[in-house]
Amino acid sequence: MKNIIIAGGNGFLGKQFADFLIQKKNYNVHIIDLRKNSEMKKNLFQYKCNVLNEKSFSKLIKSIKKKFKSIDVLINCIAKDYNPNLKNSFSFDNLNIKMFKKDMEISILSSVITSKHVSNIMIKQKKGNILNIGSDLSFISPNQNIYTNFVKPVSYSIAKHGIIGLTKYLSTYLAKYNIRCNALCPGGVYKNHNKKFVKNLSKLIPMNRMARIDELNKAMFFLISDDSSYVTGHSLIVDGGRTIW
Repeated sequence: MKNIIIAGGNGFLGKQFADFLIQKKNYNVHIIDLRKNSEMKKNLFQYKCNVLNEKSFSKLIKSIKKKFKSIDVLINCIAKDYNPNLKNSFSFDNLNIKMFKKDMEISILSSVITSKHVSNIMIKQKKGNILNIGSDLSFISPNQNIYTNFVKPVSYSIAKHGIIGLTKYLSTYLAKYNIRCNALCPGGVYKNHNKKFVKNLSKLIPMNRMARIDELNKAMFFLISDDSSYVTGHSLIVDGGRTIW
């Protein structure tokens, strides 16, 4: 059985990936999150842990490795984002530095910590696969005109651009250990957004719609499976063509 760690596995995207993967044969899915989901399914394991606490995370990862013999895949789904349906005060000229630092810890430092400790195990195994979650905003700036009473915070742009840098760095640093690292970069995924926002965003997308959450599953699975055995350092953009315009 292959063992997949999903950091942030009870979030919007992580849960979708977990539900998809446990339907596959030969996979154990290990969700690490700040909260445990009460859902019980075969080959699904839940762990409550704040990955920013290095000591706790390292101890947990080592216990999973000891019990299940290997850690084959790490999917980093932890990120801080804000609902555009809500009003906020994230304008750059009024930037709250304390909030900014917290956003960066959640969206970048968490992936650095998880990658550090899981790759230490993968190095000893001489194999492994890390998948980071970027965004179409890893490559373009947010178009603030699509929002009403909302400003996409600068922390999100910096974090998602940083995820690509982390992916490229790890792909070269870990290649000699037979460890691959790629990034999946979704465009806007529909989640009960208000109609005006959906209409404004859809105008920026050649396919004229937001993504359905399930449309990311096979792209994710390609990058963590042997079908992409010669792919590393790559950012797979799944955005309906938005970044082309």
